[in-house]
Amino acid sequence: MAKKPGNDIELAALRQRFPKPSAPAAAYQCASILLLNGYLVYLVATGQSSPVAIAAFNLCELILLSAIAHLVLIPVPKQARLGDADSGTFVQKIFIMLLGLVWLGGVYYISVAFDTVHVDQLRHATGVISALQDMNILWPLLFSAATTLVATISDVLRWRAKGGMFVPEYAVSAAPKILTLIFAPIPAVLISEKYQTTDMATALLVWSAVYIGIKAAAELGILAFVYAGMPEAKKKGQGGTSG
Repeated sequence: MAKKPGNDIELAALRQRFPKPSAPAAAYQCASILLLNGYLVYLVATGQSSPVAIAAFNLCELILLSAIAHLVLIPVPKQARLGDADSGTFVQKIFIMLLGLVWLGGVYYISVAFDTVHVDQLRHATGVISALQDMNILWPLLFSAATTLVATISDVLRWRAKGGMFVPEYAVSAAPKILTLIFAPIPAVLISEKYQTTDMATALLVWSAVYIGIKAAAELGILAFVYAGMPEAKKKGQGGTSG
């Protein structure tokens, strides 16, 4: 089956927006991913984080990213969006997003319910801000939202200046976050289950290690795709687009 021309245009726009990194740059990004995720496991091992905090951070981050992504697309014509021409109205997208968040919320509640201490802490929080502060994720969440917002504004300004396909930074950076949210919670709870009635500290650490391991694998997979799997951008004069 032949590829759709639109897919070729979108891939070319992605490669122009995210050029193939050099081998040293890719190695640096790989090391950064491993070190950062190793540090997250360390925080759990030392009692500074928990499965509940990790799950809450990822879900809240997805909500903020989704809100920014949907709002920024309002002035962008459908023909300039990546894979968005036939994806429904703005209201339909919001409805689908809310359904997805409800489903993910249910999955994550089942996945972290064994972490009763931190679940109770979350339930007895006096408000959302207080809950985020108690889990030590308020400032990391605000930092993530701020950097995403700044990058997205920069993307809009670049697109207005150059035209073509609108290719935001989150077109690549959001992929491992979404993959982790979907695929990580069930393996994490299944693998940690045998420790949940005998050694809670080990159960918390195993859940976090499995979850963060899947997160790291998703991030490394996207890095490998950008480095080797994405087709090269078309040269000028061969129909390439920019965004």
